[in-house]
Amino acid sequence: MTNNSLVIDLFGESRLGLGCMALTGLFGRVDRRTAIKTIHCALELGIRHFDTAELYGPYVNEETLAEALGSQSGRTTVATKVGYRLVGGKIAGLDSRPQSLRRAIEGSLTRLRRDRIDLVYQHRQDPDVPVEEVIGTLIQLQAEGKIGGIGLSAIDNMTFARAGVVSAITAVQNEYSLLHRESELNLLAKVVDSHTAFVAYSPLARGLLSGTVRSWSQQDNDDYRRSDKRFSPDQLAITMDRVAALHQIAADRQVAPPVVALSWLLNRSSDLAVIPGCKSPAQISMAMEAVQFELSADESERLDAIGLI
Repeated sequence: MTNNSLVIDLFGESRLGLGCMALTGLFGRVDRRTAIKTIHCALELGIRHFDTAELYGPYVNEETLAEALGSQSGRTTVATKVGYRLVGGKIAGLDSRPQSLRRAIEGSLTRLRRDRIDLVYQHRQDPDVPVEEVIGTLIQLQAEGKIGGIGLSAIDNMTFARAGVVSAITAVQNEYSLLHRESELNLLAKVVDSHTAFVAYSPLARGLLSGTVRSWSQQDNDDYRRSDKRFSPDQLAITMDRVAALHQIAADRQVAPPVVALSWLLNRSSDLAVIPGCKSPAQISMAMEAVQFELSADESERLDAIGLI
C-alpha cells in the first residue's frame, strides 16, 4: 500500500476530515442542534473522516458525533484520542497506563456506539509511560478487535522512531499550518517515508488564518483561546501583518482566506490530510472549496514565504 492510498482509505479522495473539537464549546458556544447539522453537512458534501476525543467536552463530543452519524456510521471513519486523566470533568494530568488506556477506549466505544473504533491516537505523550508500552497496549486492543489503526498525536521525531520499532503507526496527528511549520523540519518526511498518514490539525492556526479572528479579549468567556498569547492584541497585530499575502491572494481570487490556506496545505504532500475544526455548515462548505481550488506557482511561493518571516 502506498502512503497516498492509506490516506485515501482513511479520508477519501478529498483528504479532508472534520475536526470535531470545536463543536462542543472549546472555541465558544455551539448548540447541539448546530453541531449535528454541521456533521450532517459534512456527510452530504462527502466528508467521511471524523476526529474526536474523550477530552472534548469531556465525553460530550463523542456522544454528539455518535448521535449525528446514526445509521450512517458504517460509511465513516471515526478517530478518537485517549491518554488524559479526567476527574470530575476536569483534566487532572496525563495517564497512559495500560489499564487507563483500556478503560478510556471502552468508554469511547460506548459513547461512539461502536464495536470497533477505526483509529485511536494517544492524545499526548505521558512522561511516566514509555511510548513502547503505550503501543504495546494498543496492539493488544487491536488484536481484540476493539480498535483499528494506531495513531500518535503531537509528537517529535524521536517518539515516532521509538514507536515504529514496536509497530507500524497508521497516522501521526500534529499541528501544521501556514503559521506553524515545525513538522516540515523532518517529521513530515519521516512519517511519509514510513507509510504513515500525516494528519494536520489546527490547519487554520486556531482561527488566525480565517480572516475573522478577534483578539483574546473579544472571545467568548468559555473560549480557551482567551489564554492563548497568540491572540493578545500586540501579537495578533504582528500575525495579521505576517499573513498579508494570504489575505491579498484571497481577495484577488474572490475566495475566503481559509480556502487559500487549506489549499496550500493540501498541496504540501499527497500523503497529508487536514482536519479543520468547523463550527457550522457554512464553514464546512468553505473548507470543501479548498479541495478543488488551485494555487498558481507564484501564489504558492508567496505563501511559502510566510514561514520564513
